[in-house]
Amino acid sequence: MSEVIKCIHNIVPTTAEDKQVVIEFLRKFFFRDEPLILGINMLEDVDSLAKLENYCFNFVDNGLAFKAVSPDGDLIGVVLNNLTCRVDSEKNNDTEEDTKDNTKFNVITAFLDKVEREADVFKKYPNVDRVMDIKIISVDESFRGQGVCKALIDKTIELALENECPMVYVECSSYFSAKAAERLGFECIYTLYFRDYLDENGEVVFKTPPPHDSSKVFVLHL
Repeated sequence: MSEVIKCIHNIVPTTAEDKQVVIEFLRKFFFRDEPLILGINMLEDVDSLAKLENYCFNFVDNGLAFKAVSPDGDLIGVVLNNLTCRVDSEKNNDTEEDTKDNTKFNVITAFLDKVEREADVFKKYPNVDRVMDIKIISVDESFRGQGVCKALIDKTIELALENECPMVYVECSSYFSAKAAERLGFECIYTLYFRDYLDENGEVVFKTPPPHDSSKVFVLHL
């Protein structure tokens, strides 16, 4: 009988001191695997990667992020979260300004904005006024399949309850992260296939490697 190996790890909050090590971890285990990044060859775009790193920096020490640490003290997983409130979401929709430039990073943010706008979680769930939004989750490939991802999400759920959030929200552009969300009991409320997201010339924007074919939004009711 095959035995499932469980990883022993601690889940602890990240702090400002963790910023550099978290970014280095994401470069190694998230940036190179993320379908949206691969779909537009963004790994070669230094300016866009710098913008992505700055984006990630905002969530490392916001009091909502966690890291998984091995018994040896090595970083083996990260989850970056954000608390999104209905009033903030409505305000952003009303005052959305066109501050985009032509970097590949902004190609991705435009896509994610569309997904969030069309998923429209606050319209679908009128009784929900705040959600815990999982922005990025990544696990060292040597520790995948050992419960690290579940432990990070469990900690996020615990945090959501502490902050009186009745829902956890996550957008999955990876086939594998979507499957993980399904296994953990999340409900898919929106799907946008990459083949249907076209530029002004009618060309598919994100030429993602298989099996990544869509971006899906999942929610977990607490």
